[in-house]
Amino acid sequence: MPARKLVVLSSFIILPALYLFFWRVEVFAHSRGAESLKWYALLLLVTIIGLEQLYGYRNAVPQKFVLTRDLIANVVNKYITGAIAALIVLPLLHYVPEHFLGRKTFLASPAELGPFWLQVVLIVLGVSFFRYWMHRWQHKNEFLWSLHSYHHRVTDLRALNTEVSNPLDFALRNVLVFLILGVVGFDPLAIVVTVPATNVSAQISHWGADIKAGFLNYIFVTPEVHRWHHSAKVPEGHKYSVNYGVEFAFWDILFGTYHLPQENGVAVQPERLGHPSGLGDEPNYLKLLLAPFGLYPTGSGRAAEPAE
Repeated sequence: MPARKLVVLSSFIILPALYLFFWRVEVFAHSRGAESLKWYALLLLVTIIGLEQLYGYRNAVPQKFVLTRDLIANVVNKYITGAIAALIVLPLLHYVPEHFLGRKTFLASPAELGPFWLQVVLIVLGVSFFRYWMHRWQHKNEFLWSLHSYHHRVTDLRALNTEVSNPLDFALRNVLVFLILGVVGFDPLAIVVTVPATNVSAQISHWGADIKAGFLNYIFVTPEVHRWHHSAKVPEGHKYSVNYGVEFAFWDILFGTYHLPQENGVAVQPERLGHPSGLGDEPNYLKLLLAPFGLYPTGSGRAAEPAE
C-alpha cells in the first residue's frame, strides 16, 4: 500500500488509539504522583507535535512568530497555575464547610457518595458539566471574556497553543473543579481513573492535524469539533460561539450549542480561525497576562459584540 494511502487510512483510527493510549498513561502517571504527571504532560505534547507533522492540516497557518509566547504559556499553565490556585483556593474550600456547615470536609467518607462505579460516573459527568458551563460563561461575561479572549486570538489550533490562556482564565476552567473534587471526598482511586478521561480529550482537541474523527465527533471534543469553537466567524444562529464542551460533545448537543456541518458525510471545517472581532494573534505573553486587569496600555476587554 502506498505510504500516502496508509497515512490517510490511519487518520481514521489514530484518534481513538490516542485516547486509549494516553488515558492508560495518565492513569499510571496519576498513581505515581506529581513528578510522573509532569513527564506525562511533556510526553503528550511532544507526541502530538510529532503527529501534526505527519497529518498536515490543509488550512494550517504559520505559528513561528508566537513560539515564545506558546512555550511560556505551556510552562506556566502546565506546571505553575495549578499549584498557585490550590494554594489560594483549597484553604477557602476547607474553611467554608468547617465554619458554616460544621464539618471539616463536605462529606465524612467516600462511601457516602455511593459505590465506586457511581463515583466514576458522577466525576465524569460533574467535571464535564461544570467545564461546559464555565466555558460558556467565559464567553458571555464581559470580564471573563477579557481574560478568555486571548485564547481565541490564535489563528491555528496547535498542540503548543492549547495552554495559551491567562492563568486566571485557565484556572477557572481547568483547575477549580478538580480542587473541589478533592475536598468533596470522592474515592481517590475513582479520581485517578476518571480525571484522565476528562483531560485527554481536552488536550487532543487542539491537535493541528488533518484527522477524521467520524462518530467520535458526537462524543468527544475532537479537533474537527473544536475548530468551529475557534472560528473567526461565529456560525449563524449563535451569539458568542459554539461547541463549548471541553472534553465531551454531548453537553453541546443537549443544550443546543453543537455545530459541525457535513458535506457528503464529511465534516466541514471553518475557513479561518481567530478572534470573532477580528483582533490579530497576540505574541506578547506579558500583555496576555496583564491587559485584562488594566495593567497593560491597550488591548483589554471585548473589542466588539458578536452578531446575534
